[in-house]
Amino acid sequence: MESTAILDFEWILLFAAIAGMAAVRLRMPPVAGLLLAGMVMGPNMLNLVDLPTIDMLAELGAVLLLFMIGVEFSITKLLSSGLRAIISSFILVFLTFTVMHEVSILLGYDYLTSLFIAAMLSLSSTAIMMKILEQKRLTDRQETPVLITILIIEDLIAVFMLTFFSSMKSGTFSSEDLIGAVLISLAVMVFAYLVLLRILKKFSMLFLRYQAEDTLILFAFALGVGMSVLASVVGLTPSIGAFLAGSMIAGLPIGRDVEQAIRPFSHVFSSFFFLSVGMLISPAALAVSADMTMILIGAFMATVFLATAFTFFLISSSGRSSVFAGLAMLPLGEFSLLIAKESVGVVTADLVGIASIGVLLTSLVCSVSLNRSERIYAWLKHRLPVWFLDSLRDASGYFRNVLCAFEPGGYFHRLFVAELKKSFSDLFYLVGALIFYYAARPFLQFEVALLGFSMTAHTALLAIMAALFLVSLTRLLLSLKRLFDALATIFSRTTPQASQVSIVRNILIAGTLFMLFANSYLVVDVLKLPREFNWASILFGVLSVFFLWSAIRASSLWLFLREHRPMDILKNQIMASKDDYIVVGGNGSSKGGEKRQKGKAKKKVIFLR
Repeated sequence: MESTAILDFEWILLFAAIAGMAAVRLRMPPVAGLLLAGMVMGPNMLNLVDLPTIDMLAELGAVLLLFMIGVEFSITKLLSSGLRAIISSFILVFLTFTVMHEVSILLGYDYLTSLFIAAMLSLSSTAIMMKILEQKRLTDRQETPVLITILIIEDLIAVFMLTFFSSMKSGTFSSEDLIGAVLISLAVMVFAYLVLLRILKKFSMLFLRYQAEDTLILFAFALGVGMSVLASVVGLTPSIGAFLAGSMIAGLPIGRDVEQAIRPFSHVFSSFFFLSVGMLISPAALAVSADMTMILIGAFMATVFLATAFTFFLISSSGRSSVFAGLAMLPLGEFSLLIAKESVGVVTADLVGIASIGVLLTSLVCSVSLNRSERIYAWLKHRLPVWFLDSLRDASGYFRNVLCAFEPGGYFHRLFVAELKKSFSDLFYLVGALIFYYAARPFLQFEVALLGFSMTAHTALLAIMAALFLVSLTRLLLSLKRLFDALATIFSRTTPQASQVSIVRNILIAGTLFMLFANSYLVVDVLKLPREFNWASILFGVLSVFFLWSAIRASSLWLFLREHRPMDILKNQIMASKDDYIVVGGNGSSKGGEKRQKGKAKKKVIFLR
């Protein structure tokens, strides 16, 4: 028995080494070589390794791989990466998931299988992309840091996906399962980052003083295994706990030392995982469904390229950078294989084989196409209509202007901080009063007479408190109105002194957005999307309110002034706050506004185009 296990381990090490050398020789990503090597040595071909060893290796490899990914993930880096990358990641995953779900439905897959396919084919690989960029010496390009941030956020989204799909093993599927999985994951993350991380920071200082030669590595792996056990106890997959352990280590003062110490082990552990996944591939099953597999992989590459190029253009307004980003995001990654592995025993389709072939083909296509990104950009530029490119530029300008207002130092961010400081005391008093009311309510259930009216004592207390805090409540409402007005101005790109054309435009946009909000459930039902997608319609409803409110404000001012002609916004600067001016107009007006503000260093001009 012991000799069999040792022999299995020997075969694994030998084939991993051969796969690595073959990948270098053929100039292909190492992951592709490991998957092919695993398929050859697996039970469907040479059958060199026993099934219990494969299962153990897959579980161990998944835990250690997620631990390595977590070590490179820092929550502080994520929070400082900017709003653009965060919003872009959610848009990218949303678009890719939706398209791949529809493709799966059209190909005849059932609802649950389509859900697995859409999830595993909506994520790109951080490790494979970086390996390809390193091989081609493209890591110094300006797009690389943004792409890494987007992929890190995708990994975080994938953690929630993996948590949800791990519950599929029980055979249940409902919205409550999704909400429960997300809540449990959030609770574990909050506990890890707010409680355990603080304890570990204090312990790490003591650890640095008395550490031995190998204790750094042992400490890291002990934490990873401990968090995996904790995740299993609360009903999550162990790999989620390993990811959290790695991300906590990344936030420690010794995080860089730990990362360097365990880096040599990362290649071994990742090789174990990819080999074990390759062993699950059945060439015979893939041959039967080769046409479906190629359609899915082709649809994924087309979708992720177009979605990434579009999303990246929104935040950069550069066609060349957008094409490069779309090509760099082609490779399927580790989380796709993990999600596919969770489908074993839940769905009948061979999703592990599809994901493995997808990783292989997308890595090769990415490696080849990145050398031709300039040619692809030139080809697209000359064939896309001019009106389409102009529309993309307008959308990019609008998107960047809106996000700039919410980023640290932006108009809305500074306004929100100022209003919060002014309203802090009022909020404190009101929250204290509400806590006192709910604490005293059980003891105030008797009847009393107040101003000639008979009412319960707790209702009388509420009326008295409302009268006492009327001024504070009024100040809070006025503060909320100022914030609401600012949001309406930012999203509609118009001020209260807008022209009649802008007023009509905002009314039409508000009506369109409201129709989308009201009929979103029909779209979700027709496309057979998960019902949780109905929550996305709230965004349309909120935006419709902002555009409608902007039109109401402008119409009220226009009627109040009784001027039956549009006011020239380009000649009159509008005071938005003590520190900001908002000017609506084109490039020419921007230059004029800058010249008029040269003598006022403390003022900031915000141009909404």
